[in-house]
Amino acid sequence: MTTSPATDFVPAVFNGTDWSVVEPLLNALVDREVSSAEEYEKWLLDRSELEAAIGESAANTYINMTCDTADESKQAAWTSYLENVAPKFKPVAFVLDKKLKELAEKFSKTDGYHEVLYRDTAADVDLFRDENVPLETELAKLDQEYDKICGKMTVEFDGEEKTLPMMGKYSESADRSIREAAWRAVASRRLEDQEAISAIYDEMVAKRDQAAKNAGFANFVEYIYKAKHRFDYDTSHAYAFHDAIEQHAMPFVEKLDATRKKELGLDALRPWDLNVDPKSRGELKPFTNGADLVAKTKASFDKLSPELGEMFATMGDGSNTNGTDNGNASLDLDSRKGKAPGGYQYMRDRSRKPFIFMNAAGQHRDVETMVHEAGHAFHSMYSDQEPLVWYRSAPIEFCEVASMSMELLTMPYWDNFYPSEEDANRARRKQLEGSISLLPWIATIDAFQHWVYLNPNHSRD
Repeated sequence: MTTSPATDFVPAVFNGTDWSVVEPLLNALVDREVSSAEEYEKWLLDRSELEAAIGESAANTYINMTCDTADESKQAAWTSYLENVAPKFKPVAFVLDKKLKELAEKFSKTDGYHEVLYRDTAADVDLFRDENVPLETELAKLDQEYDKICGKMTVEFDGEEKTLPMMGKYSESADRSIREAAWRAVASRRLEDQEAISAIYDEMVAKRDQAAKNAGFANFVEYIYKAKHRFDYDTSHAYAFHDAIEQHAMPFVEKLDATRKKELGLDALRPWDLNVDPKSRGELKPFTNGADLVAKTKASFDKLSPELGEMFATMGDGSNTNGTDNGNASLDLDSRKGKAPGGYQYMRDRSRKPFIFMNAAGQHRDVETMVHEAGHAFHSMYSDQEPLVWYRSAPIEFCEVASMSMELLTMPYWDNFYPSEEDANRARRKQLEGSISLLPWIATIDAFQHWVYLNPNHSRD
């Protein structure tokens, strides 16, 4: 249940991707005289609502771009925002950040409810450099280019053109030759664009390193910890996490792999052997399409918590395949050609309505993604009464608590996806083993990222 904003500073109809509309309101906040703690609170609410409105316009534009990377008008709309609004907004936001910091100190609004906002804003003020604004625009456009490349990827398999997410089901085939053929088809298709993707990554590493040095840091690792407002841990904690995973999770994963190899009767496991049921029982088939996925997910949430079931129902029936559908839709689930890879939940901060994007292709991992992203959505929806936009989202490292826990809490109710108790238990076992096997994957990528940005001049070799 959303709340009405406690301010009428921003017009009800507002296009935050049009700089001519945004600029006058930003300047009004910059120029406003603030003479008391009460006036500061009003200024803060007005700024919050403006940033929520700008953020929602950007969110809808981004969502529509990722839902259809082949639509030139949607690509152009996002590019226009990146080029004409974001780089002009950031210097003014810096001025507003300085004003917030000064006013918070003047009116003793630096602790209690205001402490985290003050701390984060002070860090942002320290980090801002004019010369980094164009770098950030270029990085966002590189990310967009990556999505476009991946959105075009399809393979001819089993007599049909299929997106890469659609190919996932073949990794569960009991026929090893089919699994191998599918894996090689996907790998070969990705390799066709490996030069373009690697070039994007090389450019991103260089630009991020430059941004860090512009801000006075020795490397991007030091810079990004502060930029992400990570005040409670540092690289030593990350490295300790990597070591803990190696010592405690890896032996379990190795044991699982040994059992899998034995049950499959193989001399060695290959990449196409890692997702199939070790007893060769064939693929799990939890749902047929996005609408079926939503119906079964809602039934699971109803059993877990009627309140969560009601919240989930407000997001739609899963049949939408047109992005935000002018801002009204909250789900776009089915995989299709031209759709960006992956999955995410994006909160539209003014309407306070979440949006879930994913590439569902009828696999069990799609069930995991659905309840995972729903966990993020619930987290956002439970925060929708918070008046300040900056307090409606948690730091990224805590957001996953809501999503990962939802994967586990819904497990007892997966009979909605699997009427067969055997299949339901297969799915539960897959979830539990996967949750632990995921940890080495996370630690590997995290360790790789730390190394890459500490050694930005490395070659691809």
